[in-house]
Amino acid sequence: MKLLEPAFIGDVRLRNRVVMTPMGMFAVPAPDGSITERGIAFYRERAKGGTALVFPAASLVTTRHERPVSSLTALDSPDKTAGFSMLAEELHHYGAKLGVQLCAGLGRINVNFFYDQSHIPVSASAVPAYWTPWISCRPLEPDEIEEIVQAFARAALMASNVGADVLEIHGYGGYLMDQFMSSQWNKREDEYGGDLDGRMKFPLEVVRAVKDAVGDGAALVFKFTPVHFAEGGREIEEGLEIARRLEAAGVDALHVDVGCYESWHTSIPPVYAPAGAMLDVDARVRAEVSIPVIAHGKLGDPEVAEAALQKGMCDFIGLGRPLLADPYWVEKVARGKLLDITPCIGCSEGCIGRGVVGRYASCAVNPLCVMEERYAVEPATEPRKVLVVGAGPGGLEAAAIAAERGHDVHLWEKQSAPGGCLVPASKPPFKKDVGRLLAHLVHRAEEAGVKISLDHEATADEVLAGGYDTVIVATGGEPVVPDDFESGEKVFTAIEALMGDSFPGGRVVVIGGGVVGCETAAYLAGEGRIVTIVEEEPQLLPGNMFVLNRAGLLELVEKAGVESIIGVRTAGVEDGSVLLEDGRRLECDALVLATGMRPENSLAQALKGKGVEVHTIGDAASPRNVMEAVWEGFHSSRLL
Repeated sequence: MKLLEPAFIGDVRLRNRVVMTPMGMFAVPAPDGSITERGIAFYRERAKGGTALVFPAASLVTTRHERPVSSLTALDSPDKTAGFSMLAEELHHYGAKLGVQLCAGLGRINVNFFYDQSHIPVSASAVPAYWTPWISCRPLEPDEIEEIVQAFARAALMASNVGADVLEIHGYGGYLMDQFMSSQWNKREDEYGGDLDGRMKFPLEVVRAVKDAVGDGAALVFKFTPVHFAEGGREIEEGLEIARRLEAAGVDALHVDVGCYESWHTSIPPVYAPAGAMLDVDARVRAEVSIPVIAHGKLGDPEVAEAALQKGMCDFIGLGRPLLADPYWVEKVARGKLLDITPCIGCSEGCIGRGVVGRYASCAVNPLCVMEERYAVEPATEPRKVLVVGAGPGGLEAAAIAAERGHDVHLWEKQSAPGGCLVPASKPPFKKDVGRLLAHLVHRAEEAGVKISLDHEATADEVLAGGYDTVIVATGGEPVVPDDFESGEKVFTAIEALMGDSFPGGRVVVIGGGVVGCETAAYLAGEGRIVTIVEEEPQLLPGNMFVLNRAGLLELVEKAGVESIIGVRTAGVEDGSVLLEDGRRLECDALVLATGMRPENSLAQALKGKGVEVHTIGDAASPRNVMEAVWEGFHSSRLL
């Protein structure tokens, strides 16, 4: 398997071709950008799991122009080296190499203004700051650019001295260095602007300074963006020319990214993006250079990753979020235990979504992420007889954790197959990763020894007669059906529409433009139907949905040709048509209701006061997303 073969970046031999890419892990670094003990434990776990090269979050080489945000490290002074030194030794003990990504700064993207309103972001030119577009950035002066170049050299030398094996220059994604490289943000008229020669002067000076500083002490990678997928941004032909120039400058490998903040969902592909979302661009770059190319972007399916290597589309597989979901990804691939891998579903809810609101970054499907030591799953001191009712994501997670701890666990599911809401959610082809999660959760419960009974609807009397010490109620929810839309020949819930083998063709009206409504509409349109969404709020997806997924789903709905009517309430059904309160009538062959869910917790209510310990989780408590259900299942059993 090529994925597991040793390979070189420069003179550095890696034990396989899997790289943990730099990610801004909120609250892992200290406020000053130092590596913390919790950060070391987090990265060590990925090294133990077989990853060949581990990058912590990007390291600012100077904090003169912007302070570290809570997701970045810093290597701007000798007092920061101790943490990197300890991290290097920890990784080396487990056979992994340490990579350090050196960063000039975020430039127009930085958020320091929100902490200090006297702070004016710097950039190549006086362009609007991204988060505060009413503020123009201050262009860096030539002497300040030279100071940053020298800061790169100092940081590179410090990193190399304390054990970094690979250095990576942060020159991508519309951040500060890329702002110099792109005509979209670089409007300078001095030697650092103008044509590509001028715009490449700063990054090439950094490459030379770093190479002069470390010599053969570390391999050098440059992470860059060949195409921005945004109006006025870089197009692929210029990106390929940049790749050629970087190779000529002596970098040992290229790490390819796409997009920028104006097209953020292309940079961090959401749940709706296809596997290997960036591989076409990776392959274009790979064809232009003779040095290795590191690819990333929804490569967490080992079969997709292996195929990319076999086809010569890239030389290394970069994994970010998949290694949050499962730090032992490589080790499980090596053992051929692909179902053991906890798959990333691309939701970003547990990592970036938590971070941007001030919480520590973790993972929706792996509550242990960043809490490896604090939330360690320990054997039970007093094994119990545990019943879990409902085999949705929360119930499956609860059952597996309880069994892994040594409890005697029974799982009852009233349907003929496990999965709960994950079954219809995984039906659309753009939700394949959810299907992978479902298969993993079922496999894990079975491997842990959970006794699973399907087609088994629980009653309070049967539960009480079973002699269980603890009952975890994960009975899910049931669709809300408005009074005006009684079930009938042409009226379906979204679940019925997704799961029905004989769903009517032709024209479909979906009532409700939330996540479920939009996903169902896109799926049905992809099946060849003419679909219209009706949403009473003034926009689609009116709820609390993470921005990357929102952008991805709206794009999916648009590409599927789904029409939408917003800001209008429905008034019922008459003669096969949907009536709107503004008097319009929408003829249809089928009406789909995506009007929310309500908890189904009658069993929990019936067990109250009956002398058995009861925990209610997931949709049975209140409508939940996958992360909330999995985390509740995990903790309900971890604390038994």
